[in-house]
Amino acid sequence: MYLNQGGRSPGRGGGRSYLGRGSDNRGRGRGGRGYVGGGGRSGRSSGGRFGNRKPRAPIKYPEYIPGTSEEPSPQLLTAWIKGAPTIDRLLQTCSEQQSRINHIHLSAAWGCLGRLWMTTDRDQFQQHSEALASLAAHTVKVITTSEEIRARELANIAHGVSKSGRGSELTTLMDALSAELTKRAKDCNSQELANVAWAFAKADRSDEALFDALSKNARKNLANFNSQELTNFTWAYATAGRADGDLFKTLSSTIQRCLGDFNPQGISNTALAFAKAGHQDAGLFKAMAQIAQKQLNDFNAQDYANTSWAFAKVGHADEALFSAFGGQIKGNLQDFNAQGLANTVWAFAKAGHVDESLFSSFGKQIERILDDFNSQDLANVAWAFAKACHPDIVLFSALARASERCLEQFNVQDLVNTAWAFAKIDQLDAKLFVVLGKSIMGKNLEELSAQYIANIAWAFAKASDGLDPQMSKQLFTTLARSAEERVDDFTAQDLADVAWAFANAGQIDSRLFASLANAAELYLEDFNDEELDNAEWAFARAGEHRIVDLLRAGRKRTIDAAVELSNADVDVSRCGKIVVAGGGIGGAAVAVALQKKGFDVVVLESDPSFDARKQGYGLTIQRQDAINAMGVDLAHDDAPSTSHYTFSAEGQILGVFGEAFSGDKGRERKEVKNSGRFIHIPRQMLRSRIIEQIQPDTIRWNSKLAGFDCIGNDDVGDDGGNDGDVVVSGSDDVSGGAGGDDSDSDSDSDSDSDSDSDSSSSSGSSSSSSSSSSDASEDSEEERDTEKELSEMKIHKRKKYGVTVKLTNGDKIDASLLIGSDGIFSTVRRQLNLPGDRLNYVGLIVVLGIVDDKILDVPLTKRRIFETVDGTTRIYAMPFTTTSTMWQLSFPYSEEAAKKLCKDNATLKAEILKRCETWHDPIPELLGKTPLDCFSGYPVYDRALLEPKVLRRGNEGGRRVTLIGDAAHPMTPFKAQGANQAISDAVLLADTLTESIRKLGAEEGMNAALPIFEKKMLNRSSRAVVGSREKAKELHSNLALQPARKVQRETDVDMQKVIRILKDEGVGAASANSEFGRAGVLDELVAEVMRRAAAGGGERKRRLSEVEGGEGGSEAPKKTKPEKTKPSGGGGAWQNLFKKPESVVAVVEPVVERMEEEEEEKKEGEVTEGDDDAPMRALGFYGESWHKVKIIKLKKGGKAKVELKGGVTRTLEANCFKRLVWGFFNDDWHKCTVVKVKKNGDYKVELKGGEVKTLAAACVKPQYASKK
Repeated sequence: MYLNQGGRSPGRGGGRSYLGRGSDNRGRGRGGRGYVGGGGRSGRSSGGRFGNRKPRAPIKYPEYIPGTSEEPSPQLLTAWIKGAPTIDRLLQTCSEQQSRINHIHLSAAWGCLGRLWMTTDRDQFQQHSEALASLAAHTVKVITTSEEIRARELANIAHGVSKSGRGSELTTLMDALSAELTKRAKDCNSQELANVAWAFAKADRSDEALFDALSKNARKNLANFNSQELTNFTWAYATAGRADGDLFKTLSSTIQRCLGDFNPQGISNTALAFAKAGHQDAGLFKAMAQIAQKQLNDFNAQDYANTSWAFAKVGHADEALFSAFGGQIKGNLQDFNAQGLANTVWAFAKAGHVDESLFSSFGKQIERILDDFNSQDLANVAWAFAKACHPDIVLFSALARASERCLEQFNVQDLVNTAWAFAKIDQLDAKLFVVLGKSIMGKNLEELSAQYIANIAWAFAKASDGLDPQMSKQLFTTLARSAEERVDDFTAQDLADVAWAFANAGQIDSRLFASLANAAELYLEDFNDEELDNAEWAFARAGEHRIVDLLRAGRKRTIDAAVELSNADVDVSRCGKIVVAGGGIGGAAVAVALQKKGFDVVVLESDPSFDARKQGYGLTIQRQDAINAMGVDLAHDDAPSTSHYTFSAEGQILGVFGEAFSGDKGRERKEVKNSGRFIHIPRQMLRSRIIEQIQPDTIRWNSKLAGFDCIGNDDVGDDGGNDGDVVVSGSDDVSGGAGGDDSDSDSDSDSDSDSDSDSSSSSGSSSSSSSSSSDASEDSEEERDTEKELSEMKIHKRKKYGVTVKLTNGDKIDASLLIGSDGIFSTVRRQLNLPGDRLNYVGLIVVLGIVDDKILDVPLTKRRIFETVDGTTRIYAMPFTTTSTMWQLSFPYSEEAAKKLCKDNATLKAEILKRCETWHDPIPELLGKTPLDCFSGYPVYDRALLEPKVLRRGNEGGRRVTLIGDAAHPMTPFKAQGANQAISDAVLLADTLTESIRKLGAEEGMNAALPIFEKKMLNRSSRAVVGSREKAKELHSNLALQPARKVQRETDVDMQKVIRILKDEGVGAASANSEFGRAGVLDELVAEVMRRAAAGGGERKRRLSEVEGGEGGSEAPKKTKPEKTKPSGGGGAWQNLFKKPESVVAVVEPVVERMEEEEEEKKEGEVTEGDDDAPMRALGFYGESWHKVKIIKLKKGGKAKVELKGGVTRTLEANCFKRLVWGFFNDDWHKCTVVKVKKNGDYKVELKGGEVKTLAAACVKPQYASKK
């Protein structure tokens, strides 16, 4: 849910800033966790180096002898000061010689103090406080009275004061320095400017006049700054909160010119500074990434931690850099301290660089030094592993115990992130959640935002089964009162989030819902579609019928208003031509929408003709209001599905929902009857239907955009008209698209896993309105602000605005507006030169294919969608047409390897067949029979969220260029939103232009409409972008294997119970090919189980086929009859195998907290592992369910050391594992599970179906896992 989609995590504000929480950056405590020490390696406590730098030999100075009667020369006194070996000797020298100390001596003395502080017990400063105060007073006197003191000495004194850690205490001295340096800033050279800025930032002072003076003079001299000075100056301004955009832009340009001179510390500190300043300069970070990769051997642990954190913080997830860092870090984790390790894990998770092997190594190292972690470290590690979808069971068990020990140190954000993280990965540690709940109730809940309240409610709802109902009720009541007190401050999104979270948890607090309902009446026009759905459902469950009626009425008013606006007679004849770049789905849709309003439109498309593209793959239209507004009828093109299944690789049902289970309506829908909600349609078919609505000669085929020039002059009359046309510019002809709407016609190939049930809701991840990202801009009260924005954006009537569009063939078109709908590789977007703009590789490769029923009939995709997951690879299959199937397979792959693999279909096909060769039917055959010319692959990219203020900066109000679709908000295909969002953009732009022109006229109206449109578009699409990115991670992690928690609102059944019953009764993927010979039998079986579960029916005894086979398992022994076979025995104990074993409370604990031995559970005999060195296969019980494991060693008492998926090892009690063996009977070997080994050596085994046999030892052989 919330945080798992980018949510309000350590990413919100950078995890409470790792740049330093105080002035002391030596220590590990709360007051001194900063790595950046500025002028020197003062805070480098992360451990050893991966590369060595030779230290400079110290200079030998003569030492002062206390009590000497010698009258030293100024030079000798300077030498005595610099040569002082201790704080005692230095202050004694200064005290005894104070009458002779001048400005140069003071400069040396404070510099020496700064140096000695690094190796001195801080208590010594307290012991010499009087001497230190005397020195400070003398320094103030010299600063304010001496005419000889120069900028150099002032800078050195300031630097020494701060380096000695006294800057925040000696305020009088720092005030005097500030005043004098402000006047002398023009006399400072580059080193002095950098040192002064660093000193005051280090002292936690941001004296405005001083920093302004330093900045003014630094700009004139930046060419003279060396790498260290640039680093310190940049860090200082970021730390002091003086992150002036123009200054940092200038600093960036200067740094890039000399970046080759930066060492790893300079790179890491510079990156940190820009990250803390919030100044994302894509060019600078790209350059730093390239330089960093050349210096990998010189980076130490701290450099890696700081650099990776900074890159993640600004959203510059450079794939090559993080891959290179990961390779280096993995073998040197012992060099990281607790904070460095926590920051690094956070960074890799935030950047989306989720390498399973690396995170496994992270987990093991964290376990080794877990005692060094403080509360924030623990919370951030839990958040990071959950964000990365890496459920390390052993680590989370250890984190739970460690968190319990220091829970009183957790702040509210730590508590929320910890609860969310454990719930996200389904580690519902009851003991931890009890203490978390109590701690939350003991905090000042005024700190809780609406999002935090919703997150807590979701997490504790998920963990509720293991909690005391009274405690849960008390927690939710406390949260309800906190929310109720501040409900007047909630936005529409907040109201929907909190209402949904409480309703989803089944906590219907009447007072809270009454308050939420009253507040919601003020926001009826502000809910977006998703918020409206969730709010309406939540309030209906709470019995707040008045607000439900109002929300429904508001929805109807919105539809009616859209129809009225669509039919409104607005004169747009004076608006000129509008040019749209790109003739894909988005470009064609905006042309239709604009022409229906009367605009003159030209579409530029680089393809020579419509048929030049391949047939394209399928997509799902999830909402039809936008497509209907354009007058496009897709009813007869739909290849409907009424159910959606998620299977394990073995074919076991993990999740199911859809219209087939919400009554007779869904099951009876005809093949060509429009459901009114979801339509599956081939991409080119949809494009064709839209283009049919475009006026003739609108599309200029074989026309490619080269560039554009924006126009603004004063030679237009008072009418404000513009005789230019509206032009739509075509897409770049780029192969190997990454999911762009228009640059690759096959990009929007996937359907969302929610595509068949608009009314379904997930306790884990359903409510996107409750899952806003920490990176996403939040929805604003847009409709209410529209009138205000229109009135404020008055444009001078005499000024003409427009754009000259240039084509690659040399043609030019004068237009009033250019709309870039040219996909993820948009030429229009690139030439807008947006700050921080870059592609983001998601780490996945997608392969798509189409199989006609004549080649392979696939009953499992008849009127249904299915997806199969194994924790790494995922396939998604759906009807392409009523007589063909489309599939999409995705898996993690490095970027360069993915690019190479996608160029060779034969090699690509071999790779996917290898990955899925042991999966359930019909997947291997489906992939194998897909013709090479009917499938393709591409690496998956998206971009960081684009904010309205970035797309249109303050001085660009009259710029007549905008973006829609993937050109504006590219996203992964894993929520099937690309084409849907593009079509919605098209209708929104046409409506916004029409409304604004109606109110303000042609010229002013168009200028006013564009920023309003962009704000609405980007706010709406941001959730889809973030949601699809998070979905990509979840679907390719072990979280995908968790039994689904979807709850269909029409049925309101316990899906956990339904899935258990389906598992018990052996209903799975194979049921679609049952003896009934009807593809629909699977849906009928599931529907019957749902009805039984809803009626309170019991669960039948379990029989599971998942012990059959298994990827990497040993083959059956050769068909050779053993010497002796015992007669088969009766009984039906098979079903007992998968019951939860008794006394397994501690099974989910780490190895150090294993279950207490219970003698009655020990086996009657011992079995050795045999001569084969490969591990034996078995079933192990942990995490509340049975899993396949490998036996590493059998121990005394029947215990076994086993290896779990991912390489994690643990010891299981005898009653918590069952060995898988081959048993010989009926002249063949069969798969069995060991029930008991008798004292005489015979084996009691259980067969599939529950039959029990007793076999001689010679008739039993272990099943071995394949060797690695």
